[in-house]
Amino acid sequence: MQFKGDFYQIGVVVHDIDRGMEQYHRLLGLGPFWRLDTDYEGRYRDWHGRFANRNAFTKWGNVYLEMVQPVIGEGNAKEWLETRGEGIFHLGYAVDDLTQQPGGAECVFESWGATLPDGDPAIIHLDTVARLGYFVELSDRALVNKLNAGIDRFLAEHAGGTGT
Repeated sequence: MQFKGDFYQIGVVVHDIDRGMEQYHRLLGLGPFWRLDTDYEGRYRDWHGRFANRNAFTKWGNVYLEMVQPVIGEGNAKEWLETRGEGIFHLGYAVDDLTQQPGGAECVFESWGATLPDGDPAIIHLDTVARLGYFVELSDRALVNKLNAGIDRFLAEHAGGTGT
């Protein structure tokens, strides 16, 4: 089966969301940033529990930037930050079928904070780091469209903002 998804997001992990927003604004001219903190149950590999992150979103060319500061939980963002430092840790794809496993890649992260009508997670990460150098995030297309519409509204309302 050929992978079917639309690239829409670059996921970056940072130690401090405020400093991260300032750096991306100062160095790359990105922003303003829409802030959205998350708190949800989920799974990363064999760990199950609560995740809480400080998040910021903006446009980066034709795609969206998601900046993540891990706060609570043993997820892949926290592991990446501790073992590799700040930087890009996932690329996100909007998909209609989250059961896809390109190249047999294993699902290692599931967010149970956003679910499909059948109760399955609407956001997962595939273990593609060894082969691609980053995680592949698959997100339900309807959820992506809703998130991106919220970011676009925020950006339209705050055009000419300071970036943070």
